Amino acid sequence: MSAPTIVVTGAFGQVGRRVTDILLDRGCRVVALGRASQRARTVAQEMIVSAPAGRLIPAFVDMLDSQGVVQVLADHEPEAIVHLAAVVPPASYRNPQGASEINVEGTRLLLAAARRVPTPPFMVLASSAAVYGSRNPHRHPELVTAETPVNPIDRYGQDKVVAEAAVAGSGLPYCILRLGGIISPDVAAEVNRGYLLLMRATPGDNPLHTVDSRDAGLALANACDRRDLVAGKVLMIGGDSSHVHTHRDVVDDLIATVGLGHLGGSVCLPGDPNDEHGWAFTGWFDTAESQALLDFQQHDWASTVHWVAQSQARRRLVLRPAGPVLRPLIRVALALQRRSEHRGPYADPWRLISATYGAAALAQPLS
Repeated sequence: MSAPTIVVTGAFGQVGRRVTDILLDRGCRVVALGRASQRARTVAQEMIVSAPAGRLIPAFVDMLDSQGVVQVLADHEPEAIVHLAAVVPPASYRNPQGASEINVEGTRLLLAAARRVPTPPFMVLASSAAVYGSRNPHRHPELVTAETPVNPIDRYGQDKVVAEAAVAGSGLPYCILRLGGIISPDVAAEVNRGYLLLMRATPGDNPLHTVDSRDAGLALANACDRRDLVAGKVLMIGGDSSHVHTHRDVVDDLIATVGLGHLGGSVCLPGDPNDEHGWAFTGWFDTAESQALLDFQQHDWASTVHWVAQSQARRRLVLRPAGPVLRPLIRVALALQRRSEHRGPYADPWRLISATYGAAALAQPLS
């Protein structure tokens, strides 16, 4: 019996490379589809070295290259497609229109190409908690479920809602996995000004359900194997109970991984309990059904933080001795920055994002 063929889009990203590795370990033939870049080619080469011979097939194709996507699917006739390719915040805020072209039109082109495959492939869409928009935990303390109404507040969340609808209406067998806050060493390695802005813009007491990228990859891989169980479902993908935090606690633990120690919550302002729109789009998930079906929660929060810290070993050697000096300086710098921005006592993430990137970064009226 020949090995099953699975296409993974966004295969060289922080979740894509993990789901690809899992599928390869299971004997699958994986067509790793991603946009050509130096980083993607480097990651692909690293993956090829450890992959069984002939099992990993890199395909450097832009998601908007309809002929290229059609050709890849025609050549390989996959049994399943794991669709991760997307432009995510903060990059999506810098170019909202370009991001929507990838996130929405790219998904539609992929679906059109998939419908041309003789045996329709099973489509696994990686969606996001961003579809739920701003959720004030004082007014909505309940866990987020697949039945919780979607109400995106930013363009990225809106893109995901539209992409979900396209998948559900495609006529292909499918399931949709809404991912929580992905944590991996990749995040620590790619922190830039945009990420830091999102970090401090989000209310410190905002509920945040994280998930180890290895576990997110396992959920997507298991969805391919258990398609009869998950077909037509929307499932919430977050870590076990140790991954249920506030944004402030996550930021503090991740800052500590680079050797600075804990800042004690001074990075983030609290959210306004009377403001429905002043909160970020992550909440705490009900993962009972997804865990029962996909059995993916393998890494608790402590092991995830340890994984990230291991990747920062060199930085820790430099920053740990300087931590006692740098921590108070960082606190003062953050206080001065808030004062210069005329910020009040509460976080106001969407005003800050709109002021930084423009109103086009927020959800737009649909035509």
